[in-house]
Amino acid sequence: MSNPNIYAALPETPDADMIAKYRKDGYLAFLNALTPEETQAASNGINELVHKYAFNEELTEHVSKGFNETSKNSNGLLFRSRTSDFHFQAESSYAAQPDKLDELADNIRKFQSFTDELPIYDEIANKHPRLRALLGAVLGEDYLPYSSMGLCKPAGIGTAKPWHQDLAYFSVNRFDGVAGVWIALDHAQVDNGCMHVIPGGHLNGTRKHYWSKVDCEITTDDVDPSLSVPIELPPGGLMIFDGMLPHETADNHSNRRRRALQFHYRSAKTEIVPREEHRQKFTGSDGMFVGCDYSKFENAG
Repeated sequence: MSNPNIYAALPETPDADMIAKYRKDGYLAFLNALTPEETQAASNGINELVHKYAFNEELTEHVSKGFNETSKNSNGLLFRSRTSDFHFQAESSYAAQPDKLDELADNIRKFQSFTDELPIYDEIANKHPRLRALLGAVLGEDYLPYSSMGLCKPAGIGTAKPWHQDLAYFSVNRFDGVAGVWIALDHAQVDNGCMHVIPGGHLNGTRKHYWSKVDCEITTDDVDPSLSVPIELPPGGLMIFDGMLPHETADNHSNRRRRALQFHYRSAKTEIVPREEHRQKFTGSDGMFVGCDYSKFENAG
């Protein structure tokens, strides 16, 4: 059964029907958004950055464990730039070695804060005309960039990112003006960890999150996976989704890696606020914070 929210190509200008579907279901997807050349350059950039930074003591410090040793997804070898916020982390089950950088590049779990590292990432995130038109229609023409991530699932060992809402993490003052853009650099399919979403789930408010042995995730009694749909995309395909939409990606049990870029944007009506203010806003019906609590990890790693 076809999904009416998945379109063949990202248009020059999204129409009213598309935006109505986005408001109702919390997401849209487009099978063709980046050119093959843009997609390949973005993927090649991951290898380039690994070769530049990994085990380079002049440019990078590396930490044997992440900030939360009890959750698998926070626990891989971490490389942090000495001069910027850029950092990346290996999959927790992979033992990185300085003489195997190509192999390391295929076993990275996450990159963050990388749009200034290579021109291709700035071009995609901030200058792509069709993406800018889509974001303008969703968030308003004066939207602002919020974050950048490269999300990778190595073949065979890539671990799940359990059900969550992105705004459980983000310190903004309101929850109706943030959108994520997820771009496939490889084929993203059910068996190698494509996106799953719960259509309309962004309209039901905050969900209770907790730190499990895998990651920060929604409690099992606050999400119903049977309502979810997979969003399979080819390389260069793109999905845009509301910051309150519950979503997840499963383990990669296939023999194929799955790389993706993810950028978040916020409308001009939102403001970045101190973490404590976010804790007072992202609450459940009892007024208690239900987001992803980093306070106990402040002095870690």
